Amino acid sequence: MNVSTGNAQTHANADRLATRARVLADVRAILPLIASQAEMAEANRELSPECFAALVDSGALRLFVAWRAGGLEAGYRTYLETTLEVASACGSAAWMCFITNHGDWHVGQMSQSVQDAVWSAGGRAKVAVPLTPHPGWRADTLAAGYRVSGAWPYTSGSTYANWALIAMPKLNGNGQPIDSIMGLVAMADVEVEDTWRVSGMAATGSHTLVIRDAFIPHAHTQLLSDMIAHRFPTPHRDEALYHMDVGVVFHSATLVPVVALAKAAFDLTLARITGSPKPMSFSFYADTTKAPATQFAMAKAAWNIETALEQLRATSDAIDAQAATGQPFAALERGRYAMRAAQGHRLCREAMDLLLDVQGAGSFALSNPMQRIWRDFAMATRHGMSVPGLKQEVYGRALLGAVEQHMTPLV
Repeated sequence: MNVSTGNAQTHANADRLATRARVLADVRAILPLIASQAEMAEANRELSPECFAALVDSGALRLFVAWRAGGLEAGYRTYLETTLEVASACGSAAWMCFITNHGDWHVGQMSQSVQDAVWSAGGRAKVAVPLTPHPGWRADTLAAGYRVSGAWPYTSGSTYANWALIAMPKLNGNGQPIDSIMGLVAMADVEVEDTWRVSGMAATGSHTLVIRDAFIPHAHTQLLSDMIAHRFPTPHRDEALYHMDVGVVFHSATLVPVVALAKAAFDLTLARITGSPKPMSFSFYADTTKAPATQFAMAKAAWNIETALEQLRATSDAIDAQAATGQPFAALERGRYAMRAAQGHRLCREAMDLLLDVQGAGSFALSNPMQRIWRDFAMATRHGMSVPGLKQEVYGRALLGAVEQHMTPLV
């Protein structure tokens, strides 16, 4: 099936708000299932087939699939709101919302050949996106493409992926990286090495992909520099979703599950301390909610999370508006959104510490979901694209016009 010959109606003509409302209603209906299996998923180190299928069916993992290919083409704000809901049940499932939807987004940016391969049977096929290979990778340039070998660790979603969009540095004649190449590989040509044994985000199946002499045709590749420069091979120019600014999306993407987990931690803490009186240890407060220390901590945690969420919603709306124009953000705007994301991570980290103080040592009881949220949060906020310092550096260089200091291709 050539997906370009499918439903000619594009989602640009559909009601985005109606789509969002429908997706959120469907996602809320599966939250009891996701929550009931969260502990088991962590123990098994992967979501159950039932949970994964429910996420796909609800639309949570089809947000960025093209409308013409059976997806929702739902926009960035809907991705944010959906992930907020999913994180209330399971952090690993929320992380899957991040990684699988962005894999679909890249597919929609790429050539018709890539879209036909991935979406030939509709929007259910999933794409993992490992962007950093282990040292020792190899890519031999051939007339028709690349012959690739290597290992790509921390590949979230590898358990259920049908395809992988692997990335590797493009080197100059002196062996120095000057760009990155992203290429599509069928999981049938990949060995999944079971290496994801961690204390946070344990059910994301973020194993190592091992590739031996896989051939990737040029038509199945895309340069990161072209993506940053807003040059996409897709022939479907009217699909605004795939014209979202890559520089801003990359710096905002991991903040979505981070804020979602912080909000889940706050909601849980509020429910636990207001549902029945909880004494404050080593004090005369029989009800911790009457203690100024608790009141101050909850106020500050709430303000931090609300501020980060308000900023993230504004960023998401700005991304959707920018995509509709088909024009990327200016460099300084990109830097400003990177800085906004950096501050969001910092605000949420501080909020999480305050919430742990409020719940006390009981936060870490295995019977308390807070300890799993905390571990998932700690992992998510230390992803390579979550580290605040890199984002702040991007903004500082944009402000000062220090463009010659090229320290990341993600700007």
